Amino acid sequence: MIARLVVSVLILFGLSLVQATWLPAIAILGAHPDLGLLTVVWLAYRNGPVEGCSSAFISGLIDDAMSASPLGFNALVKTATAWIASLLHGSVHIDRVLMPVLLGATATIAKALMTTVLAFLFGGRLESYDFAGRVLWVEAGYNAVLAPILFALLGGIFAMVDSRRRSRT
Repeated sequence: MIARLVVSVLILFGLSLVQATWLPAIAILGAHPDLGLLTVVWLAYRNGPVEGCSSAFISGLIDDAMSASPLGFNALVKTATAWIASLLHGSVHIDRVLMPVLLGATATIAKALMTTVLAFLFGGRLESYDFAGRVLWVEAGYNAVLAPILFALLGGIFAMVDSRRRSRT
């Protein structure tokens, strides 16, 4: 469990750096994919609520440190999204395409709902999504398209982590 959590946090840190530096270059209408969110959803689905929510919280704190949002904002949003995704752990079989697409789009909409609620609670001082605007839907589309690819890559990475761990015992 510790090895997977460390690898998860390292992957999420790397994706946060990529997201902050390179992904704005491929933005469409100001929206770019949220690779950290997709990774958190995969981790929560795959590893359950403890590992998923722990890595989501740490990833959110990293995002908070790298952005202008208040400390804890992204941590709360990602942890809540991971918890929702962890409800599927062990109860739904994830295929290679359809479920990742649905999980990616649904996680983006859940993130948008949570940020909107938090912005309402804190008097609009936080940036939230416009559900009638295009940015949310472009980001949801980006995440839906990239989810199957990212989920397959993560599956391969964690298969190697688990096989190395098994070979040492």
